[in-house]
Amino acid sequence: MSDRIYTCGSGLFSSCLADTMSAFVEYKVNVGGCVPESFLPVLKRFDRYLTGLPEPNARLDADTVLGFMESQDVKNSTAARQASVLRSLGQYMSSVPGISDIYMVPRLIKRKGKTFVPYVFSRDEIYALLDAAEHYQPKCRNKPTVNILNCMRCIMALLYCTGMRVSEASFLSVSDVDAEQGVIHINRAKNGNRRIVTMSCSLKAACSRYLDESKRHKLSGIYFFDSGSRANGGRVTRSCIYSYYRRFLSLAGIIHKGTGFGPRLHDLRVTFAVHSLRQLTEKNGDVNACLYYLSAYMGHKSLVETQGYLWLTSELFEGTCTRMEEYTSFITSIFDGKAGEAEDE
Repeated sequence: MSDRIYTCGSGLFSSCLADTMSAFVEYKVNVGGCVPESFLPVLKRFDRYLTGLPEPNARLDADTVLGFMESQDVKNSTAARQASVLRSLGQYMSSVPGISDIYMVPRLIKRKGKTFVPYVFSRDEIYALLDAAEHYQPKCRNKPTVNILNCMRCIMALLYCTGMRVSEASFLSVSDVDAEQGVIHINRAKNGNRRIVTMSCSLKAACSRYLDESKRHKLSGIYFFDSGSRANGGRVTRSCIYSYYRRFLSLAGIIHKGTGFGPRLHDLRVTFAVHSLRQLTEKNGDVNACLYYLSAYMGHKSLVETQGYLWLTSELFEGTCTRMEEYTSFITSIFDGKAGEAEDE
């Protein structure tokens, strides 16, 4: 389920298309009651791009749209999301009388020659990151929301210790988390795959500290990670988590190589998978059995998704990657064959 912000578009933009984009946001609110959270960052970035043009124009023409897309050094999935937002903006503008020369972004724009390699944190880097979160103090004059730092310290530990997706952590409700028993019920998972994850002793301690600190602020929201803000019912959004994550990286001395290069917030999940595979295999010795267990724990739709982490640990499992590739290729060929038979029928 998409993350959403309840807002209107007035005052968000300053470029030559400010009025049009504000009207577009308000239209989305009026039609659906809300705007997908991913829309606003893209529109704001596009607005900044337009503002910086030497000869800005109030049209959504091909030169403007493609110039923006080419200027964004982002991974394929982000480029596709940006294209989707601009396509939606174009569809809206095409329905407005008097607006012409609108370029509709094709549904598939693939960036050439760019392969993203996930970042796997070392254990020392994880310790440094968690320590940075624990001791971080904002330098700005404006005080952060009452419980936000408490949330962020626990969220960083949770993401690494469970491999949970950021969106799953953000939407956890109070009733989903049993810190005393060390159990978390993930009910708003990707692909609708509900699951239960267990906590390590260190994570149970971190959650207990978080809850003790939260009680001091007398929060009564429905979300487990309640910042104390009125916005979003107190829920801590993905963009907010990412903002603090970047600050913690800097404080920990871990270099971020820029948008699209990482380390991404999602790489905490990647690191959990890699570290878990190593640890499980050292204890059990059967990497295939470990993959099945990890696949269920992480909420993957299929074993193929989990297999991807093997390539990041191939130095430990020489030969296993090849065997797993042969196995998954065999399974895929069976399904492809059945699909072909169904088509022939």
